[in-house]
This record gives sequence, C-alpha cells and structure tokens, in this order.
Amino acid sequence: MKLNYRYTIAYAVITLFVLAVGFTIVYGAMSRSVTQTTIGKLRHLNATVGRQLASGLDYSTHPARAQVQIQRLTPADTATHDQQVRVREEWVPALQSTASVVRLTTYPRINGQRYGITSQAVVVIPSDEYLTGIMLVFAWTFVFLLALVVILSEVISWYILKPFNALLRGIERFQLSQKTTISLQPSRTLEFNVLNEFLMKMTRQAQRDYQGLQEFSENASHELQTPIASMKAQVELLMDSELTQKQLLMLTGIHDQLERLAKINQALTLLAKLEHYEAHPAPLSDLSHLVPATEATFADLAEMKGLRTTQRVAAGVRVPLDEALAQLLLNNLFSNAIRHNLPGGEIVVTLTPAALELRNTGLPPLLPVAELFGRFKKGNAALDSIGIGLAIVQRIGALYHHQLAYTFADGWHCLRVEFAPPTAAVEAG
Repeated sequence: MKLNYRYTIAYAVITLFVLAVGFTIVYGAMSRSVTQTTIGKLRHLNATVGRQLASGLDYSTHPARAQVQIQRLTPADTATHDQQVRVREEWVPALQSTASVVRLTTYPRINGQRYGITSQAVVVIPSDEYLTGIMLVFAWTFVFLLALVVILSEVISWYILKPFNALLRGIERFQLSQKTTISLQPSRTLEFNVLNEFLMKMTRQAQRDYQGLQEFSENASHELQTPIASMKAQVELLMDSELTQKQLLMLTGIHDQLERLAKINQALTLLAKLEHYEAHPAPLSDLSHLVPATEATFADLAEMKGLRTTQRVAAGVRVPLDEALAQLLLNNLFSNAIRHNLPGGEIVVTLTPAALELRNTGLPPLLPVAELFGRFKKGNAALDSIGIGLAIVQRIGALYHHQLAYTFADGWHCLRVEFAPPTAAVEAG
C-alpha cells in the first residue's frame, strides 16, 4: 500500500473518531441546553408572577395561570432552598404521549408573606427525528471531510513525495556493474536530502566493493590457474620417469589433489560470478531441446556406470532462463545424478511446462537434504565430488526465481526445479 494511502486511511479513522466524539458531546450539550433554557424561562415566569402578587394584581387572568400554582406558606412551613427543580417523564394529555416535564418551585417573600410558586413546562429532548437529523449532519460532514482529505492527500503527497518517488526510481535503475554513480535530485525537504546523501555514499561504496571483489576473483582465478597447470605438467613428467611404486603412488596423489584444486578454483570463480551476476529479463530457453541434448552428452558416462536413463520430455517447454546458464544448470544436474548413482542404477528425467525433475537411485545422503545446497556439502563423503554443484544450481535458479526442492525417499534422490512464470520479476544479482 502506498504511503499517501496509509496517511489517508489514518486521517479518515481520526476524522471518524473525532466526529463521533463530537456528535456525543453536541447531543449531550443540546439535551442539557434545552433543559437549562426551560428552567431559565420558568424562573423568569415565577419572578413575573411574584411581581404581580407584590403589586396586588389579580393573577387569575394571566395567560400562564394554568402552568403556575401559587401556595401561601404558613410560618410552620420552611423552605430549605431558594428553588427546587424536578424533571421526570410524565403522560401529557395535550401531546397524548410521554414527555419530560420540568417543574420549578421558588419561595419568594412578598409583603411579609412567604409563597411557593411552582411553574411547569414540557421539554422536548432531542431524540428520534432530531437525533436522525443530527446524525445526518455529522455523516455529511464526515463524507465531505473524507473527500477533502483524499483529494488533498493525493495532491500534497504528489508534491511533497515527488523527490522520494524520484529516489525510488533511481534506486530501481541502479546497477552495481554500472560505471557511473547513482543520480538523485535535491529536495527542499531536509530528511530527503539526508537520505539522498546517505544512498549516494552507500552506492558508491557498494560499487567500489563490487569492482574490487570482481577484480580479485578474476585475478585469483587467473593467477591460480598458471601455477596449478605448471605443477600438474611437472608431476606428469615425473610420473613418466623411472620411479619406485611408492614414489609413483605419492605423485599420483599429488596429481589428484592438483586436479581437485583446479576444479575448486573454477567452481568458486564461477560461483563468485553468479553471486554478482546482473540478471536481466532473459529470452525463453527451449528446454525441450536442451534436456535431450545434455542427456546425450552424458550418455557415455552413464553407460560406463551401467545406468539406464528414461526421458519424459514434453514438447515446446520454454522458460525464462539465459541459455548458457540453462546449460550449466543441466550439466550440474546430470553430473550429480550420475555421480551419486549406484552401479546399474536408473535416472528418470521428466520435463513439463511447470517443472524439471531428475530422479536417480542412490545411497541415502549422510546430511539432511536441506543442507546439500550449501557449499562443500556432500551427500556421500566417499565420492570425489567437491560438493559445490547444487550450490551453483540453486544460485542459477534464484536468479530467475525458479524454486528448487530436493528429496530422498525409497532409495530415490529427486531434484525438482519449479519454473517461475515468464512475467515474474527478475532479481538483480
């Protein structure tokens, strides 16, 4: 969800809460105000009646006589208050319904005589239609404020967050392998300028580290290949000379270790390149052609081990994967299936538009299958594998969001590659 949408929702929730509280306060205030206003009117009426009594006028003809009761108090009667107010629900015949009736009693002393003057009035408390009307007013106010918040948030967010959106686009276009540094627009907002400066500093450092690592990998690979090849050649020359059986065994062991060292160097160099490989949207590779071709390449090795290979390859399977990387992935999968198989075992290759699956017979792995994708992890320590093939396979799959799963059950190793849809986003290496 976009940042401005989150702000809009927050503002809408706050506005709704404030209006609900405001509605409660207004309704309570209106109810109290009506009662207090009525009491004030009755107090004025009692005072008017008191003045008429003091002047000796006949109050019986006053229009409000029906709402006022006058009582002469005896000396034994004492008023504890200047006035008394009573509010209660009563049946009002004139309205033919129940309503709140307010009665106010005052105790003025007129010409030495104390009176009890009681007046009453019917109070209409805001409810029903009144309540509905008030709620409609607040509802329309909320709708208006919400519309105003949505419009203003879009406009203001576009204006204020424009540098931030430009920053996001710059980060999306940034590639570690590019020679130029990231370009970000300055902003009048201090926080955005601080963020821009930090990102420019970090991207420059990342570019320097990437270039340094790339140069180190290339130099290390190149510099190691020469002495390894030289030592292998010298060992091979010594092996052709007259040697004792013990010396020959020692030289053979040295030659095998040099060969292993050369493979490790090549594999680590390849992994380093894959770790920093900039994966771009690749054309669709035709696995329906590559899988049988790769199987044919490894057919001699499989035959030497007495393996029987079964292919179930669907036609027209094209997946988003660089063709060179697809070939490397298949080479590692077939090599792994042959190396970790039993003499006279089987290999079953299944290719569908959804996945590629290689199943091979073999001994149970010595490690949990989840750990076999790590570097230098081998399922069988007796084999001459360097334990890095599946790490290469996993990295190639991750570049294009293909999911790998490895299982072992009933004497069968199964490695399954679930293909990502062609429209899936490609991760930058």
